[in-house]
Amino acid sequence: MNKMKKTVLSSCAALVFLPTAAMAQDHDDHNDHGNNDYDDNGYNDAYENDEMGDAEDVTVSTPAADFRADLDTLFSEHFALTVAFMQKAHDGEPDAEQAGAALDENTAELTAAIESVYGEEGAEEFNRIWQSHINFFGDMVAAEAEGNEEARAQAEADLENYIQEFSVFLDGATEGGLPQEAAEEAVTAHVADVTDTFDAYTDGDYMETYENFRDGFHHMFGIGENLGGAIVEQMPEEFDNTDLSTPASDLRSDLNYLLSEHFFLAAFSMQKGFDGAEDFDEASWALDENTADLTAAMGDIYGDEGAAAFEPIWQSHIDFFGDMVGAAVENDDEARMQADENLENYVVEFSTFLDEATEGRIPQEAGETEIRSHVGDVTNTFDAYVAGDFERKWSDEYRHGHHHMFVLGEVLSGAFVDQMPEAFQQGDMPEEMPATGLGGTAGNSTIVWSLTAALAAAAGALLFGRRKVTSVKQ
Repeated sequence: MNKMKKTVLSSCAALVFLPTAAMAQDHDDHNDHGNNDYDDNGYNDAYENDEMGDAEDVTVSTPAADFRADLDTLFSEHFALTVAFMQKAHDGEPDAEQAGAALDENTAELTAAIESVYGEEGAEEFNRIWQSHINFFGDMVAAEAEGNEEARAQAEADLENYIQEFSVFLDGATEGGLPQEAAEEAVTAHVADVTDTFDAYTDGDYMETYENFRDGFHHMFGIGENLGGAIVEQMPEEFDNTDLSTPASDLRSDLNYLLSEHFFLAAFSMQKGFDGAEDFDEASWALDENTADLTAAMGDIYGDEGAAAFEPIWQSHIDFFGDMVGAAVENDDEARMQADENLENYVVEFSTFLDEATEGRIPQEAGETEIRSHVGDVTNTFDAYVAGDFERKWSDEYRHGHHHMFVLGEVLSGAFVDQMPEAFQQGDMPEEMPATGLGGTAGNSTIVWSLTAALAAAAGALLFGRRKVTSVKQ
């Protein structure tokens, strides 16, 4: 195992956090997106209710929560791009190189984030170690393609060394805030997630491939919370002494996870469908599972009626993306035009749903802007792939679409928290949380237990539960 640079470890205590230019601009762009109808809490500031009381004290958007979201964005993107690159490199797909280039861009942004916290020397050491594990995954792909068991064993040994080296780095950089043993456990799980997803794919076990993908993608949000929490604790004044993990920021992170996973699985399954790939059905299954989890989350917030209203609207846009794929396969311009029209109707219908569900905190016009942007991201990513413009597909359209889902997560969670702030008060949760639709307990996934009580107070205003939202005909 390579030894750590002593200068990195000895200088950690003196280094302070300054947001990277990329991250700061990204967050500014989120706030400036569309009509800029949202305040710093992510919801519409035109809505005022004197009965909200402590709403300003409960927020999804704080310096620490924003930092957590930035880490979640980059770590989850890293996992998704790594999985996509390894599949494509193994299969000799024409866009493998461009997927790898997008992964390199992600690494550069992660390195910039580390530099903003731990300086140039810390960033250099991080980049060296972090890049090594990406290279070792590349070695694993090459070994599989060549049927070289010795090379595979070497790749696994190198990854084990990486786990040790990176956990030492994190322990030293955070001054023990993320201890080596805990870091080693988290990094080991990440390496296993990537390895298991790849091995299942090459074995032709596609159901296990996408089960592993879902687990691994979700796991990156835990890494973001653990590392971000250690950094915030190390230098709290740089985050205005705000907490990284609160009921409100946990809700934001949960929605970020489900929404960003939705985008990857939608974009990836569309490509699989266009190519007639053997794992198309399983990729689509994973997308359906994500929809089920999102619907369960909406049920936790707005009850069974809210979930029942949400699910068919949300599912419709996935179906329309499927129609878009079919049109491309058949080269049917009329069918493509119909899919585009249906998606525009969905934009209006879903934004109406959000306006009514949040009692105007996400007004329809602003909601249309955000939802239309998501539809455009998925559409543009698919069109770039079909056109063979792989650089635009991965580096521009896919990366923009992934990052934009974290905008939606902030906007949605901000509106939900403002609507029922008493459910997200710090310290109001019991030690044992009931299970939620997010694949764990609310203590880990955090759609908060007290939402049930908040629902009773808000029930009279949930118009969408009493009135069917209909599509707008063009």
